[in-house]
Amino acid sequence: MLIVIPYPNSKVYTTMIDVDQDELHTMRKHILDYVDMVCSGPWESDELDVLHNGIRVRLGRQQDYFMLKLKYGSAEEYK
Repeated sequence: MLIVIPYPNSKVYTTMIDVDQDELHTMRKHILDYVDMVCSGPWESDELDVLHNGIRVRLGRQQDYFMLKLKYGSAEEYK
């Protein structure tokens, strides 16, 4: 299952060229730390999963999606 977890405060980048890399790295780390904490099944996300509207995460269990949906209400599932 593929989901996109939005950045805090619904932040969206129109271009990745002028992005503050430290800020982006901090947001990504915060999101992935939370994913690691709540997901009981396998999951994956790498450097190429940084998108203009959030962080893409591949989940192995439907229950993990439910847990992330509780925190990040607007996390979108892609099939």
